[in-house]
Amino acid sequence: MMADPYRFGRFTLDPAERRLRADGAPVPLGPTAFNVLLTLVEGAGALVSKDDLMSRVWGHSSVSENSLHVHINALRKIVGKDCIVTKQGRGYRFATQVEQPLKQAPQTPTEAQTGNLPSLWSSDAADGPARLIGRHDELRAVSKLLARGPLVTLTGPGGVGKTSLALHAAGENASHFPDGVWVVELAALNDPDLVAGAAAAVLGVKIGQNAAPLDTLARHLVQKSLLIVLDNCEHVVAAAALLSEAIIRAARYVKILATSREALSCIGERIFEVPPLAVPQEGIAPPDAMRRTAAVELFIERASGTDSKFQIDDEEVPIAARICRRVDGLPLAIEMVAGWAGVLGLEALDAKLDGSVKAWLRARGTAPPRHSTLHAAVEWSHDLLSPEEQIVLRRLAVFAGGFAMQAAETVASDNAIAREQVFELLASLIRKSMVAVMHGSRAQRYRLLETTRAFALEKLAASDDSAATRRRHARHVLHILETATDEWETTSDAVWLGRYGHILEDMRSAFEWSVGQSPDDVIAVAGASWPLWREFSLHAEGRKRLAAAAQGLRSDTPPRLEARLRRGLGELWTNSGAVKLAQAEFERVVGIYRALGDAPCLGAALSRLAFSSIVLGRSDDAERFNAEAMGLLEESGSPRSLASAYATQSIVEGRLERYDQARAAGRKAMRLCEAIGAERIGLVVAGNLTEFALEQGDLDGAVEGGRTLIGCLNDSAHSDVQAFVLGLTVAALTFRGDLEEALATAHRAAPLLREEGMLFQLVDHLALRAGLAGRTRDAALIAGYSDFIHRVSGRPREPIGRRAIERLMLFLREGLPDEVIAQLGLMGAQLTEDQAMTLALSG
Repeated sequence: MMADPYRFGRFTLDPAERRLRADGAPVPLGPTAFNVLLTLVEGAGALVSKDDLMSRVWGHSSVSENSLHVHINALRKIVGKDCIVTKQGRGYRFATQVEQPLKQAPQTPTEAQTGNLPSLWSSDAADGPARLIGRHDELRAVSKLLARGPLVTLTGPGGVGKTSLALHAAGENASHFPDGVWVVELAALNDPDLVAGAAAAVLGVKIGQNAAPLDTLARHLVQKSLLIVLDNCEHVVAAAALLSEAIIRAARYVKILATSREALSCIGERIFEVPPLAVPQEGIAPPDAMRRTAAVELFIERASGTDSKFQIDDEEVPIAARICRRVDGLPLAIEMVAGWAGVLGLEALDAKLDGSVKAWLRARGTAPPRHSTLHAAVEWSHDLLSPEEQIVLRRLAVFAGGFAMQAAETVASDNAIAREQVFELLASLIRKSMVAVMHGSRAQRYRLLETTRAFALEKLAASDDSAATRRRHARHVLHILETATDEWETTSDAVWLGRYGHILEDMRSAFEWSVGQSPDDVIAVAGASWPLWREFSLHAEGRKRLAAAAQGLRSDTPPRLEARLRRGLGELWTNSGAVKLAQAEFERVVGIYRALGDAPCLGAALSRLAFSSIVLGRSDDAERFNAEAMGLLEESGSPRSLASAYATQSIVEGRLERYDQARAAGRKAMRLCEAIGAERIGLVVAGNLTEFALEQGDLDGAVEGGRTLIGCLNDSAHSDVQAFVLGLTVAALTFRGDLEEALATAHRAAPLLREEGMLFQLVDHLALRAGLAGRTRDAALIAGYSDFIHRVSGRPREPIGRRAIERLMLFLREGLPDEVIAQLGLMGAQLTEDQAMTLALSG
């Protein structure tokens, strides 16, 4: 029987006529080159070793490898260089999809047939094209496991690429199995009793009417050396396990490579968990580095394959990286969304992924139903769960970040699901790849992939237990925050942030649900949250959320809840341009704690009231408030609050120009900070001591101190402290006349100070710098803008700011009349922030 033509791309290869055509036109091809191409095309997708290729083309004739290389290179010029892939030192693979539409691949093994892998591998299979991206390490690991044992199971969530990896691993190892590689696809089976029969049909084993399928299969395979790929076992896992064990016991030369969302749990099974593709981490990274990550590489390749005009410039690469993170680096999800990149554009596609998982875009039309959308892919796995597993899964979806076992037990249990059941159900969800283990944390934590979580949240919203689950979650978050508050006084910054930083995402989620649902819950969560907002330098977000919670304060709100919330607002307003708001909140807090008779909390609140008072220029009030605070805190067993009070006392003494006392108080604060690991307060105190050096005219000491602190803060999360120190260093450099370094440092300081609402700490010094650089009119304009922002905020100039303006005015009056200076000052007050900063930061 004559072979039918092969078709790939615009080419037709006809074995009968021994002719290659391109778009119907004949392509000149010598007989040897034709034989090389035909051999590669017949095994499309599979690796053809150099020895096999040379043997089939040249027979027993003695030829050099160079002859083969010449023909391969010539063929690449004709059919495309990407069609023929070289495996260094091993052979070649025809990587383009090949069709032979008039011929059906046989399903029964014959002497000439060595498996059904090539036809499946080169088809438009649901789990991806032949080229494998970002899986080289995994491919090597699977090959090693196959060499060591009879059964390897690839596990992982739907869409992670288990089938693709299995087929590539099978292809890489096909030469070790003389009787072939046989792929048994189980996804379409609904009855576990049909598993053995499906395997027998693929392997060409006839099962008698009264025969036991497993026994018949085992007898047939005893002397065979082959690899069986059992694909998609999760819904028939028990039957797949029985089949595997029967074959392994009887046939010592047969190996099985299975894919499943959970392990088969067979004796001798080696499990390989297929991870998602590597995605770029959040943060700044060079575009080239992001392009090289596997997820982004796949995204760009699939987007380009769908739309030949698609291009991505360096500014858009971070958007592609964010899209890949949104879908957890799952290859199936990346392929789905990448197919629409050219149609929607990256920004619109990124925005669309914020919507319901049902709206996430469809896969290619040839995909099986379970992979037609992300929703379908997850639903396939969800429907395999028991009712109890489904309940726990949707309840765990309320966790926005990772969660510990105890948290899962607290939130997922109720009268229907006992607390002691959650452990077993969660373990089962992990085995079935519905919940992922977060590696790298000291205490074991877990998470749902975003695709799974989005699906489960929809299930939760449609269930009767949504409100109760959300309430349990909010109260769990509150318990964590209150524990964090209790430990705040005596725990180091590093330990405390490492222990409680994970709660940020869940804190946001609890806020969003509680608003409008339970005012007392949102007030409680808000009041307990402020240390996290401040320590992670999320001041603006913290102020916004706490202010929203404060709208729910009522006359019957429990005093402690109100006091804690108002203190948080005061803390987050203190270093902004709205210190008067902070002062008002602390005054209310002091009143509440006096009434409650809570000495430690009263002492902490008085110290913060003293700080806001000194900022507002009320030195006498500040001294009085802080003296009372320190008396209360000395006996309270609250070392962090006491360290903060000593830091405030240092500032009070400095403002009163009692610098020896200021340094003594600062040293006491530093000793307490070192004892408990209060890094942030210690850095603030060090900045204050540097500021005292500047106020006393020790410019070299101030510059050196500022540079040292900047080095310490480069990798710190305390952006407000970093902004303060940078601004202070700009002042010291300007006073010393180092105008170029001052400008460079100001460019670093300005974005941070603008974000924190603290530009008042910088503008006076930029005005002086402009004047010293000979830009007198610009200096007068900048000084006028500074007058304006101080006046609007109600915050008087700090001592070094006043000194900068006084020096500038003396300088300006040497070259400009007073009326011109006044006019320029009025014009400066009309500048926008952007205009003023552009002017101030110019050379």
